[in-house]
Amino acid sequence: MSRPSSTLTTEQRHTLNVLGYLFLRMGQFERAKRVFSALSALDPDDMWARRNLAAIDVHDGDGASALRHLQASTGGEPLSSRDAALHLLRARALWLEGRKDEARRAVDAFTSLAGKGG
Repeated sequence: MSRPSSTLTTEQRHTLNVLGYLFLRMGQFERAKRVFSALSALDPDDMWARRNLAAIDVHDGDGASALRHLQASTGGEPLSSRDAALHLLRARALWLEGRKDEARRAVDAFTSLAGKGG
């Protein structure tokens, strides 16, 4: 997929990411969603915007949308150990979708990658 030319500078993009993250941390989910949706519209390959949108979707109870954002944020590749926490987000999205066995496997993957497996 070709990247659209963004009218944002790197500094502006970073500032919007921080603003969106602050909205998210303050529980201002609708505002955070608007910021991250705009960033994602400017660059559909923006993995940070997609991952934050997935977190917001899980909060909103939309597991299907969260899973789509997670899939897009990884390019369909398996999650690495540095992305261990995303397994928990994926588990919550799967659970919302009623995919309990897959959700349990995602939690198992997290505990294994996080060094808590036994």
